[in-house]
Amino acid sequence: MSKLSSILILTILATSCSSFISRKEIEGSNKETQPKVIYKEVIKYKKVHTSNGSVTKNTSLDHIHDLELDYKEKHFKFWVNYFSKREKKRFLRHSRNGAKYRRVITKILESHGLPTDLFYVGLIESGYNLKIRSHASAVGPWQFIKGTATRYGMRVDGYVDERSHIIKATEGAASYFKDLYNIFGSWELALCAYNAGEYRIINAIRKGNTRDYKELVRMKLIPKETIYYVPKVAAARAIFENPEGHGLTLPKDKVSPFEKVEPYRVKKSFDLYKLAKKLQLPLSTLKTLNPDLKRRWVKVTRRSRQNLFVPSVGATNYKLLANNERIRTRVKSKKRKKYKRVASRTKSKKYKVRKGDNLIKIARRLNVSVSTIKKLNRIKGSKIFIGQNLKIRKPANKNLSRYKVRRGDNLSKISRKFKTSVKKIKVANRMRNNVVYLGQVLNIPYEG
Repeated sequence: MSKLSSILILTILATSCSSFISRKEIEGSNKETQPKVIYKEVIKYKKVHTSNGSVTKNTSLDHIHDLELDYKEKHFKFWVNYFSKREKKRFLRHSRNGAKYRRVITKILESHGLPTDLFYVGLIESGYNLKIRSHASAVGPWQFIKGTATRYGMRVDGYVDERSHIIKATEGAASYFKDLYNIFGSWELALCAYNAGEYRIINAIRKGNTRDYKELVRMKLIPKETIYYVPKVAAARAIFENPEGHGLTLPKDKVSPFEKVEPYRVKKSFDLYKLAKKLQLPLSTLKTLNPDLKRRWVKVTRRSRQNLFVPSVGATNYKLLANNERIRTRVKSKKRKKYKRVASRTKSKKYKVRKGDNLIKIARRLNVSVSTIKKLNRIKGSKIFIGQNLKIRKPANKNLSRYKVRRGDNLSKISRKFKTSVKKIKVANRMRNNVVYLGQVLNIPYEG
C-alpha cells in the first residue's frame, strides 16, 4: 500500500471530457442479454509477482513506443462502426483537422518518450478544434480545465489561453500523460484517469485493492463512461491504420505552419498590431502562429511572461524584442527611404504664462491653435499656472496668414481667394488629404 499512499498525497485536479453518445446506447436496452466480457490480450508489460499475490507492472517509459491497450471487444467494435458509418462525416472532419497538426503532435510526443498513438486521444477529445469549449469549461485540443492547465505551465487569463495553442497544449498534455502513466502503471488506467480524473481512479484502486484494469472493470469500480474511453481510442487508431478496410479515405498529413517556428519570450506588455509591424510580419501570420492570444493588447508581468511563436526563418531579428526596443531590421529596402523623417518645417520657442493668461488668449496672441499648444505640452485639460513655460511651435515661414474655414469652403476656393496653390496650403498645414471642416483655422502662405 506504500505506492497508493504516495499517490494519495498528490494534489492533482480531475479532468473530464464528454463522449459522443450515452452509455445506454452502447449497453443496449436489455442488460441481461449482454455476452460475457471478452478482453483483447495484447499487454506486453513486464509482470512481477509479489509475495501477497498482487501484480506490479513496469512503469518505465524508456522503451514504450506503442500504445498497447486492453479493452472489451464489444465496445471496440461498436466504436469502429460508429466512427466509420454512423458518424462518418464528423470523423472525416475531425481527421482533416488532425492532419494539419499530426506531424507537430507526434514530434512532441516522441520528444517526451511517449507513444505517438496518443494523438488519437486528442482526436476523440476535440477533433483538433483549437477553440472548442466543453460544457465543463474544458478548452482546446486536449480539453484541459483551467486547474490542470495552470499546473502544467499554461497561462490562462483574460489575455491569453494557452490551452488553445497546439504546441503549448500538447507539451502540457505530454507531461500530463507521463505523470499519469508513472502513477497508475498502465495506459488503460492512465487513459481512464485522463477521462474521469485521477482521484476517481485512485479511489477505485483503493476499493479493489488492485491496479489490474480488468479486475477493476469486473468489480464495476470504474464508471461505465470511462470504460468506453479506452476502446474508443483504440477504434480511432484502428480506422487510421486501415481506412480502406473500413470504407474511408482519410486525408494525408499536411505541412503545418507550426513546424518551422521558434519561441521567444516577451518581457513587456505589447500591442499585437504594432508588434507585427515592427517584426515586418503579416498580422495574419502572427495571429495564426499564436491562436492563444485573446486580445490585441497583451499584458505581460513577471508572473505571466509570454512566449510568442514566430517563423524560424530570419528569427534573429526577433531577439531585439526583449525589452520592446525599436526594432531595426537588417533587411535593406529601397521603400524604407520614403518613411525617413523629414526635418521639421517649424521652430519652437518658449512662452512664460502671465497673470490673466489662458490657453485661448495665448493661442490668439501667438497665432497658433489651442490644440497645438496642448499637444506640444501634453496638457490634458485646460489648466495652466503662472510662471509655467509652454512650448510654442511657430511656422518658420513668416509669410503666413490665418484663415477660419466657413460654410461652403474647400481648398480650391480658399487657394483662389488667397492667390496660392492647394499644395502649398496642404504643406503649411501638414494635411494628408483635401478635407477641411467648418471652423478649422488654416495657415495660408502668401508671397511677401
